Amino acid sequence: MTEAILMILVLLSLLTIFCLYKLLDKRGLYFSLVLLNIISFVLTFKIAYVFKMNINIGIISIISTLTIMYIFMAKYGFKELNNLIKITLISNIVTAIMLIIMNYFIPAVTETISINMQGTFEYNYKILIVYPIIMLLTQKAMIKLYKLVYEIQNNITLCIALTHIIVSLLFTVILCVISYIDIIAIKYSLFVGISTYIIGLPILVINIIFINLFLKNKKVKPWVAK
Repeated sequence: MTEAILMILVLLSLLTIFCLYKLLDKRGLYFSLVLLNIISFVLTFKIAYVFKMNINIGIISIISTLTIMYIFMAKYGFKELNNLIKITLISNIVTAIMLIIMNYFIPAVTETISINMQGTFEYNYKILIVYPIIMLLTQKAMIKLYKLVYEIQNNITLCIALTHIIVSLLFTVILCVISYIDIIAIKYSLFVGISTYIIGLPILVINIIFINLFLKNKKVKPWVAK
């Protein structure tokens, strides 16, 4: 059941990118970046048991946000990437502040439909600090590595695959280890990070297929270095 939910989340994330792009063109990519980034931030607090492994479920939307950046690099080049990084950082900071505020809302005594979020994000407060920082560093490292690989081999699929395999390993392991310090043993948090990375690889393949189909669209012309 959990595996089916994971696949639904992957497909919904890609569908969000596609639909918003069709409706708003480039602005749709910006909107989908903000939306999926907020979702990934919230989902990062959730650990799910998938394929007999404990993983951080936020990896699904995180890969989708990186997919948007890959699309920008392949379609528009590198000029607008700083804007994407700034937008991601701002949305992360705003989301962190909102989650902290929501943490202290207590439903009324007679309220039966609200969710009591008191303590939900306070207990894992390290994620509120770590996620925006690691996401910022991941995006910068991803861009530099992608450029390096692109100069050696002008192949979009290969550039994305090699970049993600290296960057995501550092991202997932560091995020999980730091986020769960004093909550679970380091060896278990390391296992969660590695498991999340492993599950992220087939999700990456799906996203690469999506990117290639996206760029084959007649209205989408891949960027070519001059």
